[in-house]
Formats: sequence, C-alpha cells, structure tokens
Amino acid sequence: MEPIAHPNQAAATNKTPSARRGVILGLVLIPLNVFWVTYMEMAGTSVHGGSTAGPYPTTFSLFANVICLLLALMLLNVFLQRRAPRWALSRPDLVTAYAMLVLSTAVASVDFMDVLVPMLGHPTRFATPENQWATKMHPLLPRWWGVWNAEVLNGWYEGASTPYTWRVLRAWGPAIGVWTAFIAVMLFTMLCLASLVRRSWMEHERLSYPIASVPLHLTDRNAAVFRSRALWIGFGITAAINLVNGINVLVPSFPRIYVRLTDLSPFFPFPPWNAIGWTPISFYPFAIGLGYLLPVDLLFSSWFFYFFYKAERVLSRALGWMQPGTGFPYVEQQCFGAYVVVALMALWGSRRYLGAVVAGVLGGKPMPGEEREPLRYRWALGGALGGYLLLSLFFVAGGLSPWLALAGFGIYFLVAFGITRMRAELGPPAHDLHNGGPDYILVGALGTQLIGSKNLAVLNYFWWFNRAYRSLPMPNQLEAFYIAGRMGYRPGKLVLPLMLAGVLGALCSFWAYLHFGYTLGARAQMAGHVVGFGWEAFGRLDSWLSTPTPANLPAARAIGFGAGLSLLLYWLRLRLAWWPFHPLGLALAGSWSMNTVWLPMLLAWVAKLLVLRYGGLRLHRRTLPFFLGLILGDFTVGCGWAVAGWAFQIPYYSFQQ
Repeated sequence: MEPIAHPNQAAATNKTPSARRGVILGLVLIPLNVFWVTYMEMAGTSVHGGSTAGPYPTTFSLFANVICLLLALMLLNVFLQRRAPRWALSRPDLVTAYAMLVLSTAVASVDFMDVLVPMLGHPTRFATPENQWATKMHPLLPRWWGVWNAEVLNGWYEGASTPYTWRVLRAWGPAIGVWTAFIAVMLFTMLCLASLVRRSWMEHERLSYPIASVPLHLTDRNAAVFRSRALWIGFGITAAINLVNGINVLVPSFPRIYVRLTDLSPFFPFPPWNAIGWTPISFYPFAIGLGYLLPVDLLFSSWFFYFFYKAERVLSRALGWMQPGTGFPYVEQQCFGAYVVVALMALWGSRRYLGAVVAGVLGGKPMPGEEREPLRYRWALGGALGGYLLLSLFFVAGGLSPWLALAGFGIYFLVAFGITRMRAELGPPAHDLHNGGPDYILVGALGTQLIGSKNLAVLNYFWWFNRAYRSLPMPNQLEAFYIAGRMGYRPGKLVLPLMLAGVLGALCSFWAYLHFGYTLGARAQMAGHVVGFGWEAFGRLDSWLSTPTPANLPAARAIGFGAGLSLLLYWLRLRLAWWPFHPLGLALAGSWSMNTVWLPMLLAWVAKLLVLRYGGLRLHRRTLPFFLGLILGDFTVGCGWAVAGWAFQIPYYSFQQ
C-alpha cells in the first residue's frame, strides 16, 4: 500500500472538482444515519451480560457507522462506474458525504444529544412532593429551555404512543428550536477555530492526522489497500469473531470468542489493592487496529499512565489519604490540568502564525494563500469571537452571571482546542475527560455558596455538552479540512455542507429521540442511560442546592499537579531524545474510555514496536493493511448485527462495550 501524497503534492486550488452530488447524498443519508446510530446507542436490544443497546460507535474517534456507510457508497460506486459511468461519484463526492455523515454522527452521539434530550423534561417528569423540585428547583430553571407539559412527557417516558401529533410538537417545539440554534452557533464557532489553525498544523507543523488516514486510504483512486491480502486476512479474522459471537446471542449453546470487557477488580478484594476500582480487560480487534495507527511513544504512554493512575489510587489508600466522598486522588482533575497544558502548548507552538493572522486582520492585509483556507481569516477570527460571545449571551439570557458564562465557555473551547490538537497530532482512539467540564471545574474551584443557587441551576445545563468529549465535533471538522487538502479539494467548499450537516443532524436527532421515546418508552424499553443522564444532571443540581459546599482546594491542587507534571513531560521530551513518556498519554490515560482499551493499546504497542525494530518502515507499510482490516471487519459485521436486529426485531451481538 503506497503512502498518501504529502499536502504539497496535492495542494488545493480554486479550480477543484465539484462535489455537488456528495452534498446531496450527504443530506439524503443523514436522516438514515442519525436514526441508525440512535437506534444502536439508545434503542437497540443487544444482549450480553445483561446490557441493552449497543454498539456505541460515537464513543471512539473513528465512527463505525460512517465507515460502514462509506464502504457501501464505494460498492455502489463500483456498480455505477461499470453500468452508468455518468452517475459515478468522484472522490470529492465520497469525501464530502463522509464528512457530513461524521458531523451528523457527532451531533447525534451518546455524549451530545443523548444527554440534552433527557434533560429537557427531566425536572418536570421527576418532580415529587418528597424532593420538592417544584418549589426548590423549577423557579431557577429557564422556562424556554425545557419541556413542561407533564402529560406530554408521560408518553415519551412510557412509550406506546406517537410523537406525530400537534400537541406533542407544540410542547417540544420551542425547546427544539432554541437548542438547535444554540448548536448551530457552537458548530460555526468550532468551524472558525478549526479554519484558523488548519494551515499551521497541516502545512507548517505537518501533523499526521492518523484518524483521517483511514478514509483517505479507503477512498484512494487506485484502491491499493483493497488489493492487499493482509487487509482481507485481518478483515476475515474479526468478521469471523463477530459472526461466532452473533450466533452465540441467538443460540446460547453455541461457543463464543470473548473479546469484550472482563473486570479484574474482583480479584483484588483486600485493601489497599481494592482501591484500583473498575479495571477491565478487553481484546477489541478494532481498538488494536486503531492503536496501530498511533506513534509508539503515545501507545506506550497511554497504558503506562493508566497504571500510573491506578498506582496513585492504591498508594493513596495505603497511606490513608483516600477518604470516602473526597474524590482523592482526583484523577479527573489531574487529567483536566493535562488537557489545559496540551491546549496551551498548541497555542504556544502556533503563536507566530496566529499572531500574523491577527496582525493581518487588524491591519487589513490578507495573508498570502489565505484564499485557499476554509474561511477568510477576518471571517474566521470574527466568527470565533462572535460565536463565543453569542453562546455566552445565551446562558446570560438564561440567568447565568456574565463572568461565569464567559469563564465557562472559555474553559470549554480551551478543552475543545486541546482535544482537536490531540487528534491532529496523534489520533488517540478516545478522549472523553469525564467530569472535567466547566461546570465541575468552576463549582469545585469556587464552591456552591459563592456561585449561588440561580447560577448553579443555569450552569447545570453545561452538563449536556460537557459530560464527556468522545464525539466532540471540532476534531471532525478539522479532519474534514485535512482530508480535502490532501486530495486537492479546496477546504472552503466544505464549510456550507458541514454546517448543513450539523443543523440537519440536530433536527434529525430530536426526531429520532422523540420517535423512539414515544414508541418504545425512554424508561420502559430504551437503554438505561437515556433516563440516567437526566438523573446525573439534576441529581447533581439537587445536591448542590441541598448541601452547599465550599471551594474544593485539594481538587484545585490536583489540577495544578496534573498541569505541572504535563509541563515537566513536555520539557523532558524536548531535551531528551530517548524520553519514552508522551505528555498526551498523561491526559488520556485517566479517562473512562482508556479503561476499555488499555490492553488493546498495549498489544498494538508490542506489535508496532516489533515491526519497526525488526522490519522498519517497509514492514510497517506492509502490515498496516492487516490492522485496517481488523477495523473494517469489526465495524462492518459488528454494525451489520445491529441492522439485522433492527430489521428482524431480534437480540443481537454488540461488538464493543
């Protein structure tokens, strides 16, 4: 498999082919894609260990559902090229449709709309005389942000109803309109930020964008990767595993190949070792394949620092520092500090370029080559600042103090910028940072008493887009620009399709959640986390209002410790060529998702280390298709079981989580 050409060999120009068919195709497929991913993650009936729903494509950086749709489009295109060449899709068509489907998936994801929709009616549905939410909480919540008709909400939670009535649409409509507008502004702000750094990161620093390399290889005009025997060997192995395990779900007496999560913590029942907490092992083939795309030092650092955090917990228990209810050793806060340093280091590394951009905008002098960027720099800079202010004003209008709104979105976009840099530079398979959003950080640093009840109630709505960052839209936007630049397609032509995909994805997500809720019942037959996310948000708010707490100084110190350790790792990495620890590993290793893939990362590290040591880059290029095959086999057959479950209304095997 030949390496993809460098950006300078495929420089985008103003005379690039049209992707009009790709845009139309993306718009047509987005409703189906959103409905499908919502079914898998929230409404499916997979059976394994008592869990329901799954697989969960949006919990990892490369979305399995979109890869499946891309492969289907490519098969369709082969038919069109032979039977109706006039209607065949160009590579820009395929990539444009792929980018639109990716963004719509990010919006519909388990960490975005899956949290928002349950929050809209939760305080109405679950207010009781015992919890006194009607008097304690309701007066503090913005009325125009939620759904307050209890009778209409009853149908969504219990099912056996329909959303296609005027009464239901009238109850949900205002909140849907308000939050769709909010999402549109958020996506445009991220798109502007991605446009500002695209050239610096792609052409000046030449970052590798490992996740984006997968669709680039798959849509290669020569289809070299599909002629590789190694790819089909890898594909066959994972396809067979999925077929065997899928049959096992339907026929329990049939043997299965266990690659999913198995918790090791029951083997450590006594202190201090029982402090390690949930420690699963897995052998996900797709995760091993994704890991092989990463550099060796990040692979090593990801699993090494995973055990570093486990060792912190055990040592804390042994020394008596880990007390119930304190959160010590504050792993999430340490990771947050590391994420902030990643973002600040990325800004520092691009300071000259960004300084020239700002100087050019203020001086009214466009930079050379600016016309090839997704947006002119004056529009990108103005859009980023304007979007930041509009989002802040949205929360101010809801009752949040201006300084808290500005601080909250400042933290949010700083984390988003850091994650986007991680994806561009090293392509980690997941980046969630649970409980590390502005709402947690600000309340922990300042205390509930200082912030006040009204601010707490409004700040609580940060939860829906900050619960975790696994499917954050901004990295996907930047990767779309990168893919376009690599194949000679002007990134600016993706701006409108990406915005249309985001807005349509949001609307289709509301439709899918209402459809499944009213037909199945969010509480009756959908996955438990659908209602659970609402409890997470408003249970936390109830705790804030009922039990005022001061500033958590140990948690603040943990943020400083994580930031300081990350800076030390950066400093050592710059001065010691042999230094094996990558600072991004420190940020990623404490996440929930790393629990699920640390062993695949270790296996990928061993495989890649041996290949590079004994075969060099030549053997690495020859083995890469095998690991791509692991990804494709897991994704296609794994998602295929979900389609079969949907079509025949039968339980099915979930190939992840």
